Amino acid sequence: MQSKQRYAALGISLAVMGSMLAACSSNNDASSDNASPSASAASSASASPSPSASEQNLKPVTLKIFLPGDDRPAKQEVLDALYEKTKDRLNAKIELNFVPFGDYQQKLTMLASSGDEYDAAFTADWYGYSQMVNKGAFLDLSELAPQYAPNLYKLYEDNNMLSSASVNGKLMALPWTEIKTSKPVFQYRKDIADKLGVEPGDLSTIEGIDSFLEKINKANPGVQVYYQNMATSEGTLSALLEPKYEYLNMGFHSLYMDLNDPAHKVVPVEQTPMFKEAVTLAKKWYDEGIISKNILNDKTNQPYENSNAFSQKNTNGALYEKTNFTDKSAVNAAVEVYPDNKFVRDSQMNNAMAINKNAANPERMLMFMDLLTTDREVYDLFFYGIQDKTYSLDASGNIDFAPGEDPSKPLWQNWFNWGFERADFVRPTVSRPAEAIESEYVFATRPNILVSPIAGLVPITDNIKTELANRDQLVSEEGKLLLVGIVKGDIDQAIDSYIEKQKAAGLDKVLAEVQKQVDAFINK
Repeated sequence: MQSKQRYAALGISLAVMGSMLAACSSNNDASSDNASPSASAASSASASPSPSASEQNLKPVTLKIFLPGDDRPAKQEVLDALYEKTKDRLNAKIELNFVPFGDYQQKLTMLASSGDEYDAAFTADWYGYSQMVNKGAFLDLSELAPQYAPNLYKLYEDNNMLSSASVNGKLMALPWTEIKTSKPVFQYRKDIADKLGVEPGDLSTIEGIDSFLEKINKANPGVQVYYQNMATSEGTLSALLEPKYEYLNMGFHSLYMDLNDPAHKVVPVEQTPMFKEAVTLAKKWYDEGIISKNILNDKTNQPYENSNAFSQKNTNGALYEKTNFTDKSAVNAAVEVYPDNKFVRDSQMNNAMAINKNAANPERMLMFMDLLTTDREVYDLFFYGIQDKTYSLDASGNIDFAPGEDPSKPLWQNWFNWGFERADFVRPTVSRPAEAIESEYVFATRPNILVSPIAGLVPITDNIKTELANRDQLVSEEGKLLLVGIVKGDIDQAIDSYIEKQKAAGLDKVLAEVQKQVDAFINK
């Protein structure tokens, strides 16, 4: 998508923005005369006005949706207002079910096994998408999407986004339309460093970060020094090292590629020099107390934002966006690691919604997704809520929190809505103003941010299910321990032992099968 097209929404006048967002009040239905230019453009994609629910003979239904993250106090009030606004076209109530991140994948697996008829769920290439596709948990939308979500489908077609969400020609998910990279940055509490009198030095390398955190730790900041998030198998310390080695994380059972390898050889993470460096540094940080001794059992929500951690790995948004700390005196700082090194742009499957193969209402769910693509008022209500109740407008027209609202405990904003996002409808907020949105796009389109050679690939696991289960079990039982620094004896011996166990569990068969599929995908 071209930058000009992507940011058309940001050029609307504040007067228009105010009148548009006022329409999100449950007591105010604005007319189409107030539509913004981008909203009008999106709406014009439809050949004719949508027929009413009664004209379509739509029976009332409830769309049951699962998302990771925390619930919001104003959820039901917002969803009730959304129903009133859309019932003439959709006749569907929305039921959002939030599940903690640490439990989300297990919940989806359980729902798939039980044959539950929920309608849709968040998915992503970094968060279980390939596993759920291989379980046959998601519905093929190749025929339904053009019929029931024609505007969204055309948006994907026009911007070459269908292939990333398709597996063997079958459309398996509905991705967001953001252009983004997850290139890591190191984020830390500048106010604490200043108070302790510790100069950061060069934080663009892992050596500089290590030196800085050593000094912080010795100065006793009163919180865990580095939050080693283990939500993914490799953890965030490995993620900080990916650009150093210019590796591509395949998002598939801890397999990687070297971005400089023309053969695109698939390599298990434990056999890379990056893994050895990560384990070595993790042990050092664990022994010194930089990493929490209880990190594998830590269920703390957003420890950095909630003042329970001094530093963490984040992505490039942290360079430009405001961090909503619980501690109002907190000051954020962020530095891109290895800024000149290669990294990849995120696949469109970085955030997406998938429809359950057993969905009770797949057609109606698609209609809702299409409505979010064409109707800006519906999108605004769903994303931001009700003006003066769940958000307000600042003097610049940016979306702000409601009067008296605690940004660290939002009533509705900042819920996990990424799978629904439409780039042309995104509003500037006080946390993410227009300048930040533009800067993140420019960052993601730099020459050293590459398009992944395997964007859209979902390896089929029919021939290696047992071997992958064995691999995942070893990752969980031993690999994660190594990556949080729990190493018994010599590091080299511990890594070598882990490598041999993975080989004995069938790794070579996994590598051969995945390599075959990678080669076929790249050469097709």
